[in-house]
Amino acid sequence: MNIIFGPIQSRRFGESLGVDLSPQTKQCNYDCLYCELEGKKAQMSMQEVLKVEDILTAIKDALKKYKNIQSLTITANGEPTLYPYLYELMLKLEDIKGDSQTLLLTNGSLLWDLNISKACLLFDKVKFSLDAITQETFRKIDRPLKNITLEKILAGIYQFSADFSGELYAEILFVKGINDTILEAQKMAQFLASMRLKRLDISTIDRPPAYAVKPLSLEELQKLANIFYAYNLPVFLPTRVNPTTPKNIDLTQEQILKTLALRPMSIEDVRGLWSDSTQTLLQNLICSKQVIKISLNGVEFYDLPKGLHSK
Repeated sequence: MNIIFGPIQSRRFGESLGVDLSPQTKQCNYDCLYCELEGKKAQMSMQEVLKVEDILTAIKDALKKYKNIQSLTITANGEPTLYPYLYELMLKLEDIKGDSQTLLLTNGSLLWDLNISKACLLFDKVKFSLDAITQETFRKIDRPLKNITLEKILAGIYQFSADFSGELYAEILFVKGINDTILEAQKMAQFLASMRLKRLDISTIDRPPAYAVKPLSLEELQKLANIFYAYNLPVFLPTRVNPTTPKNIDLTQEQILKTLALRPMSIEDVRGLWSDSTQTLLQNLICSKQVIKISLNGVEFYDLPKGLHSK
C-alpha cells in the first residue's frame, strides 16, 4: 500500500510529496469527465479508510528519505475531504512536517460542512476546483452524486474563503464544448472576484482524461483567461515546466506504478526527476506492457493501460 507518491515537480507548488488518503481505490463524490483516474461511480463516503497513524508513519519515513520537500500535498485517489479523520490527521501532522508546507487539493464540494471546513482551515495552502457556475454545466462536467447541489457548494467555498487565513488558490479546468462558454466564464469570474485568492489557475486538459473529451487550444484558453483578467483576478496560465536539474529519485517498480496510476508522467518529467536505475525499471515495465506511452497535445506521457488504474 503506497500512501506516498513522488516527489514530483509541481508546476504550481515546486517539489511536492504526495500523500494519498485513498491509495487502494478511487473514492470520490464526483466522476469528472477530465479526471486523470479511470471513471468510477461517485460515492458519498470512503468505504476503505486508513488509520491516521499509518499515514503519519508513511510521511515520517518519506521526509527522512527525501530532503527539501516544499509541499506535503494531501490528495486522494478521489476526494481527500471524504477522509473521516482529516482534522485529527492535520493536528498531528503539524508536529512532524518540519519546514514543509501542507497543501490540500480539493474539489471544494464539502467546504460547507463545518466539521470538514475546520480541518481544511489547518492547512497552509488550499486549492479548490471550480468547473462550473450553472447547475446544468456542473452536472455535465463533474458528474456528482445526485444529492450534491451546486448552490450549497458555492456557498461553502465563499464562506471558507472568508475564514481561511492561509494561501487560497483556485483552479478552473476548461473542457472543449462543455464549460467553455463566455457566459459561464463571466459568471465564474464574478463569483471569484471578491475572494482573496493567491492565484487562479486557468487550464485545460494536459494529461490523459478518464473520458473522451478534448482540451482547448492555447488561443481559446487565453481568450477565456482575458475575462478573468478583466475582474482583476490573479490569473496564471500554467505551462509545462521541464526540470532542469536531475533529481535522481529512486523508486521501486511498485512505486512507479503507483505514481503513474495517480499522475501520468511526461517523458521530460521522468528524465529530469527519476534516477537511471528507476528509468531502467520503467523500461522493464514498458516491455512487460504494464506501462504504455501515449500522446496528448504533442506531449508524450508514460501511463498505465486502461484497466490497471485504481478503480
